[in-house]
Amino acid sequence: MLPGSGRFRAQAVGELLDSAFTLYRRNLRLILAITAIAQLPLAMLRYITYQLTDFAGAQNRLQQLSASGTITSHQLSTFASTFATVGVVFLGVLLVQSLVVQPIATAAMTRAVGDVYLDHPVSVGGAYRAVGQRLASVVAVALLLFLAGLAVLGVAAVLAIGFVYAAGSAGAALLLVLVPLTVFVFILMYTRWLFAAPIVILERLGAAAAMRRSWGLVRGSTARVFGIVLLVGIITGILSAIVSALLGVLTGVGDTNVQLVLSQLASLIVSILIQPITFIVVVLLYYDVRIRREAFDIEMLAANL
Repeated sequence: MLPGSGRFRAQAVGELLDSAFTLYRRNLRLILAITAIAQLPLAMLRYITYQLTDFAGAQNRLQQLSASGTITSHQLSTFASTFATVGVVFLGVLLVQSLVVQPIATAAMTRAVGDVYLDHPVSVGGAYRAVGQRLASVVAVALLLFLAGLAVLGVAAVLAIGFVYAAGSAGAALLLVLVPLTVFVFILMYTRWLFAAPIVILERLGAAAAMRRSWGLVRGSTARVFGIVLLVGIITGILSAIVSALLGVLTGVGDTNVQLVLSQLASLIVSILIQPITFIVVVLLYYDVRIRREAFDIEMLAANL
């Protein structure tokens, strides 16, 4: 059974992945268009940042001076200032990507995949119009997840400092427990809130309600959901490495500025081609969990009678 066939049932892991790749292949132009619309402006912003800060020129001059052995402390300080500025700006770009661009792309892909799965009409414009109607909640979910992650890191840092300060070397030994515990908490939070963003779009709930709904929906299936997401992460990681390696042949030509443009283009191509696979799997997994826990297949059958 494939999504979009009008039939719904729980799927094994292999069937779920096969459905995801089939959906990706059959709707390739739609999927690539949705992803490109979100990713292209961010790529342009990164390139403009490089140009405005003269990152490529500074990198070239640093390499030339280092090769000649004539670099001075003043020049090194100037280069450090340039690279620090670029770092701060790109941190801002990264936050924009994490809190705005990525959530919007995920939400648009969610709407499109949901429409394909339920045999509803689907288009690029329709997907982004749906996101526009829920934009505040889409961004709010991303912000809440980001703040939750910061809170966990903050608590872990305070505990680590407290352990070391209060108990010295014995406290340092407690870090061996704290680190895996922190990782476990992150995994639990990520898995239980995995469907929060899709729920905002597919069930039209607010940010906080979507997070509560996702937490309850995944409860009892945490290990399975995480295992599938981890497997997909490994697959997409391998695919990204292969595509990057193929494109890497092109990024080594020309001067630093040309290499920078080619590198940005390669990164953009990898994002547009590979990222949608994860989004698709998450949406199909959301429906799979609903079928297993809430008899969503019977609900849909009754609605179509």
